[in-house]
Amino acid sequence: MKSDSFGAKKGSNMRLVAFGAGYVGLVTGTGLAELGHEVLTVDTDAAKIKKLEDGVIPIHEPGLADLVRRNRRSGRLTFATAVPPGFDEADAYFIAVGTPPDKDGAADVSAVFAVADHIAQVAKKAALVVVKSTVPVGTCDAVQARLAKSKVHLEVVSNPEFLKEGDALNDFFKPDRIVLGAKSDTARHMLRELYAPLQLSGERMVMTDPRSSELIKYAANTMLAMRVSFMNELSRLCHVTGANIHAVRMGVGADVRIGKKFLYSGPGYGGSCFPKDVQALAALGKTHGVPMRLAEATHLANEEQGAFLARLVEEALGGLKGKTVAFWGLAFKPETDDVRESPALKLGLALLAAGAKVIAHDPEAGPNFSLAVGGRVALVDKEYDALDGADALVLLTEWRSYRAPNFAEMKKRLRPGAHGLPATILDARNIWRAADVIRAGLRYQGIGVGATAERPSTTQMGE
Repeated sequence: MKSDSFGAKKGSNMRLVAFGAGYVGLVTGTGLAELGHEVLTVDTDAAKIKKLEDGVIPIHEPGLADLVRRNRRSGRLTFATAVPPGFDEADAYFIAVGTPPDKDGAADVSAVFAVADHIAQVAKKAALVVVKSTVPVGTCDAVQARLAKSKVHLEVVSNPEFLKEGDALNDFFKPDRIVLGAKSDTARHMLRELYAPLQLSGERMVMTDPRSSELIKYAANTMLAMRVSFMNELSRLCHVTGANIHAVRMGVGADVRIGKKFLYSGPGYGGSCFPKDVQALAALGKTHGVPMRLAEATHLANEEQGAFLARLVEEALGGLKGKTVAFWGLAFKPETDDVRESPALKLGLALLAAGAKVIAHDPEAGPNFSLAVGGRVALVDKEYDALDGADALVLLTEWRSYRAPNFAEMKKRLRPGAHGLPATILDARNIWRAADVIRAGLRYQGIGVGATAERPSTTQMGE
């Protein structure tokens, strides 16, 4: 008979294992170690584990490297390719492996199942199995069934992560909410103890069942992506009607029922979460005969925004073949080196296919971008060097170092347009003022703001 007694005593530290040394697993494991727990992070990638043991962090996340090194020195954080003796008696095992989309957009949970099978083999005492990977509804139940082969009692809990790349440590230590999908009071109590240090200022737990917890993650990301896609659709409407997306954003966001967040138009969303999760929710709906029409439209609108941006570049240059386009920003957002589904990646591939040359700068994401495009884009170490001889500049990621540029220097470096026209600056993030660009003798093009439109007065609009 399996014992269902698991968990550490109240107020004591726990022994924990995190499977997956990627973004979620590394941040989660390091954060839990910082709270005083003994954490082992396991990954089958031996090269990645060796780097981590040597203090080399495989991702760019502000503050993470220092936190990893500090907890390594304390002995609370270790890395391995397999579970060693001692950690096979952990209090909890966290599954934080990838769930990439298959050809139909559905989440591939094979890595989650593989880890579950491994835990069933190695666990020597009753423990929680905490699924942090983003998984379709019903996955935790399937994992629970696979754990039945274990000789000890293992209970599955859904605990999806809500970490924003570039601000992940702040999200971990000061979460808006901690969603826990558990079936037993014992599991709920243990996780309350684990996360108690993150709730000193107030209750942040959302306690529910595993299936609801699984769906919460997909619903949250899709709703945020939906707002982005709707504003991008409105930006395209502004482009052809002469309306100003800044004014639309501020007027709409002033409605307290809507709010101001995630109302910025741009080149489209990217990264490892929104594209994957929106498509996974749409695929989940189809599987269960409940089409997720808004999720489907959100994805379609995002794809169309990327095509719209490519058309703006082509129109500004009067064609792409033989032209050179400079990119500022390659990561899908600032403070990360992640280029997965980034607008720069989509635009770069489209321009290359049309016969253009791309030369680019990014403070962190250059190597990952070069790998993604097979080395077909020239990278420079200094942002202004990307402009030398280029026919246009496209700002794609709003890194702080790009926010107050020297427009006069840009004009010197960029190649003048045909027929004596000024060189083009395409501000895909709408962070520059058109008047400043035009005053420097350059042509400005934003997303949904036209070539000369200014931002409305924030005093008038109440922002």
